[in-house]
Amino acid sequence: MTSSRRIARKAATATIAGLLAPLLPAVAHAGGETHNILLVILDDVGADQTRITNPTGADLPRMPTLDALAEQGIDFTFAWAMPECSPSRVSLFTGRYPGRTGVGTPMTPPTLPQSQCSPFELTTPRLLAEAGYEFALFGKFHLAQSDNNPFGLLAPTSVGFDRFDGTLLGGPPYLDPTCAGQLCDGDDCNDGLYSCGFPVDGTAPAICACAFENGDCVDGVDALECLAAGGVPLVASDGTPIRTCDANAIARIEWANYNGNYVWPRTVNLAGTGEQHQARVHADVDQAELAIAYINEQRAAGNRWMCTLSFTGDHDPWQPPTPQNLPPGTNWPRDLPLACDVQDDVANPSEQQRILSNWTIESMDIQIRRVLLATGIAEESKQGLVLTASDTVVIVFGDNGSYLTTVRLPFNPTRAKATAYETGVRVPLVIAGGPVESPGRSVDHMVNIVDLFELFASLAGVDVDAALPPGRVVDSKPMIQYLLDPAAPSARTSNFTQYYAAELIAPCYPCIISAFGIDACTDTILTTETLCTENGGVWYGPTNTDPEPVYLDCCDAYYGLGYADGSNRGQFEAVYAAQSAVTDGRYKLVYSDQPQCLVDAGASDYEFYDLFECHAADVLFGHGIDNPEYDLLASGRPLTALQQAAYDALLAELDAIESSMTPCVGDLTLDGEVGPADLAALLEFWGGPSIGDLNNDAVTDGLDLAVMLSNWGPCR
Repeated sequence: MTSSRRIARKAATATIAGLLAPLLPAVAHAGGETHNILLVILDDVGADQTRITNPTGADLPRMPTLDALAEQGIDFTFAWAMPECSPSRVSLFTGRYPGRTGVGTPMTPPTLPQSQCSPFELTTPRLLAEAGYEFALFGKFHLAQSDNNPFGLLAPTSVGFDRFDGTLLGGPPYLDPTCAGQLCDGDDCNDGLYSCGFPVDGTAPAICACAFENGDCVDGVDALECLAAGGVPLVASDGTPIRTCDANAIARIEWANYNGNYVWPRTVNLAGTGEQHQARVHADVDQAELAIAYINEQRAAGNRWMCTLSFTGDHDPWQPPTPQNLPPGTNWPRDLPLACDVQDDVANPSEQQRILSNWTIESMDIQIRRVLLATGIAEESKQGLVLTASDTVVIVFGDNGSYLTTVRLPFNPTRAKATAYETGVRVPLVIAGGPVESPGRSVDHMVNIVDLFELFASLAGVDVDAALPPGRVVDSKPMIQYLLDPAAPSARTSNFTQYYAAELIAPCYPCIISAFGIDACTDTILTTETLCTENGGVWYGPTNTDPEPVYLDCCDAYYGLGYADGSNRGQFEAVYAAQSAVTDGRYKLVYSDQPQCLVDAGASDYEFYDLFECHAADVLFGHGIDNPEYDLLASGRPLTALQQAAYDALLAELDAIESSMTPCVGDLTLDGEVGPADLAALLEFWGGPSIGDLNNDAVTDGLDLAVMLSNWGPCR
């Protein structure tokens, strides 16, 4: 990042800070004791993955740290997130549903700023900064990105995260099956040999010479240990491991290649500057180290602080952690080749990916333990891990449901992440330490990821209602009472989740992923050929490799590939452009924006479930899994009077929530009216993609100014 670019970004950030200042009234302190906050985000870890939320699940990852925290705190058995990561994370740090923030799906490179967190949101770090807290986030960000964002690498700073060290990607970079270009001869690469990004020997890493970018080289090193140390294991162009350092072999290395969790683009925001460089260290281990150093720094200075440790795992693609970051005795199964994706000797990698997902989650659990012990928040005793820092609250949760191939029964892998069904939105949530009374208990009340926004404020002694800028609406409900009072009633009469398609700089074409006997099509989420194919899909848009027919959307593919007339016997389903759900704690209503072709084939936009009677309710704390056979609207039987009343009430609640989120076009500063501050913001962003690009054509110009002026005045 050049210094001139850094200065320009700092100037833009300063301008927005000036516009933001009058919208942020002085924080009103609620009084009482305040606490430090350690927030841990487990990426793509749904309720199906943990013993505390899936007590009958088989072959679950071993998570003794999370179990110990639950035993000394509270686990929430009916916690909802949003169906995908970016909507969840923005809702988490703003207390607002996606329909208010504009962030409805995960951000990919074509995503316009309207689908990224607005620089005018009152985010948790801004709220806590006014209360004198230090704040840092380490790891995955994904509230905003550098692509199409006027703040570029300073995207975290632009939304209040002034201290950030991690990745702006949605997950680890793609794995490098070429072993840093060593398996390539020009453009011809043997990329079907080593899918984990390092050479393997059957069920174990190969032994190779290990080369480093500074010119050092070590003979005979375990290939995975080499990668973890920041090196590249040497192989010949045919994949044969090279055990002795060789200058010619080293010369073939493409050092710029990224490689999953071991080589990734690291972005740092600090003191108003943003920089990016290549990191050659396992991301989850690095993030834990950063959190340890930060917490110890704050404790030594006597500061109040909040540290967010946002792991990149368990997001795909998966790579094995090193043995020292796994439970003792962990070994790759002897009857399976060590593989992370499709390679020459692996027809279906799902079984391997499930093992790697388990290992990733187990490794994260070990990293959490390292942080707790190294910072004095906990200590090891004969009884195991014991929290010792009464001034600190530890919160661990998953940001959405698990990815389809990793889902554990009795949850439903075909209704997982990216859906508003229980498997897609029910997540583990554990809170321990600080003011928690009667530890070791469960709370079965409805809670939502937006509620954590209010909990953060409560722990910092901040009155959220008094601190909100004019015109700002939040959806969070109080949570602190659950920590203080085991008999506290539910703060919620309903719970809500949603996602919807992003505003993109280019059209998105169909991608079809086949799994569990279903051909699932999306034309809104996997927005590029690379995203599609790396997630195991077939791309039906324009392509330069192995061209398939080009279809404009999923309905075009539905007809063109023969699903409509039955010549293609596959079971076709759509990943909807939008989906939302609401529950009263027992009954649940799901709305899906069905594509017209499926509506014509008889599909319904609405599903209605009695969660008390759904699959596995008896073992999942009374709330079962909303599998399609439990849809009361599709049963052919009329609803009972009780069911009809619940359906009518939930339909009215869903309509009321979504009606309340009608965007105010031109209100860039989110203060409830279109006025001079919004005009100043639009002019600041003139000429490129921004939140001032009101017609979503990727440029902020006179057309957008005309739209703003036509909406001048209070929001209607």
